[in-house]
Amino acid sequence: MVGMNLVRTVVVLLALAGCGDGAALEATERDRAKGPDGGAEPIGTTPDGEPIVTTKTGLPCDVDAVLKPCQTCHGAQPAYGAGVPLVTWDDLQRPGPGGAGKVLDLVGQRIADDARPMPPSPNPRLTAEARATYDGWVKAGAPASDATCTGKAPEAGVKALSCTPDTVLTAKKDFVMEPGSALDQYVCFGVDVNLAKKRHITALAPKVDNAKIVHHILLFQSNTAVSGDPFPCEAFGSAAWKLVAGWAPGGDNLELPKEAGFPEEAGATHWVIQMHYNNATAKTGTDRSGYELCTTEDLRPNDAGVMALGSISFAIPPRSETTIRCDYAVDHRLNGATFFNASPHMHTRGASMTTERLPNLGRGTPEPVFEQKAFSFEAQANFPIDKKVQLGDVLRTRCGWKNPSDLTLGFGEGTNDEMCFNFIGYYPAVKELSIGVPFTWVTPATLSLCTPE
Repeated sequence: MVGMNLVRTVVVLLALAGCGDGAALEATERDRAKGPDGGAEPIGTTPDGEPIVTTKTGLPCDVDAVLKPCQTCHGAQPAYGAGVPLVTWDDLQRPGPGGAGKVLDLVGQRIADDARPMPPSPNPRLTAEARATYDGWVKAGAPASDATCTGKAPEAGVKALSCTPDTVLTAKKDFVMEPGSALDQYVCFGVDVNLAKKRHITALAPKVDNAKIVHHILLFQSNTAVSGDPFPCEAFGSAAWKLVAGWAPGGDNLELPKEAGFPEEAGATHWVIQMHYNNATAKTGTDRSGYELCTTEDLRPNDAGVMALGSISFAIPPRSETTIRCDYAVDHRLNGATFFNASPHMHTRGASMTTERLPNLGRGTPEPVFEQKAFSFEAQANFPIDKKVQLGDVLRTRCGWKNPSDLTLGFGEGTNDEMCFNFIGYYPAVKELSIGVPFTWVTPATLSLCTPE
């Protein structure tokens, strides 16, 4: 298994990136109420029926409100790889590691960090007004307050599917986080689904069992069966696997448009799930997370597919900030296709990714398809899109990296290699053999023409 292999002090400084960012700062044990708000009590309900919650944390109410989005993971009991609580005045006054200031100083740094912002993607950035409120409070000496505030942290869970799941993909046995285990662990397992007739997957959602150690989840399909017992694997699994969906805290479920469904053909469908576990709180635990699927034998008009835009051929010079531009010309096989989902994927040096459509053989006005200005390897997820493409369009994908090392980096499966894939969910799916010419998920990336910018 290729781990994150980060120097301890660097990992600690990343401890405040929000849900699932490889945090290693250990929280001091203390008596706290359950839930992210540390003793919050409902005092009534809003007109919409939502509970009105009050808290008294020692923070001014405007600062408390700024930190609420962080508390989904950095709650009284940190979850999803977060290492410290960010609930009370005392939490923020604790010293940072190695004399690196107080926790409140590290929070301010991460909020302002465009490369690795807090909260991390796919969560929205804090507004300029919220950042100014927090910065102003810190500059004023971070005074305590005895105010009683209202509000609660956003729910950590994924929105419930609009359908009832009929298939659950989990490992044959629990994953066990051993004492003293590595900070970041990548674990894979396979699940075979055997069917007498074809059906369509209409929706899918992560099934999180142990939020204290689950960091993110990736769902793949494989051409061959994979062991159903959890086993260590590469940070991206295998390049032969086809990514179908990904989830990180702050992400949501994936419900396909009514025009299409992911096919499970008659016979065996080989699913693979990769779990990224984070041992930020240095505790033991077990997990049997996975994915839930809604399926139907009442087939939809189109099979949905997944393809990768980007490139498998590039070189990132040492000590550089590098961006490549890769153009893929849409041919007859994708004429009229609809894009409904984007899942960007790079590795630890990934900084940004965009895709745009240029009509008229690339001479037309660019139309945005997807943009992630601050890519985070620690927070990979699905992003809904709704775009159509046609013959003569050029799909231009840009991948940006920051490479502080002394090595030239290229494409590879390991975490210390790099990738440039924007996985696009689309329909109708191109058949593997289209007029005798193979088309697989990686075909667009292999046929793209790339140039450095």
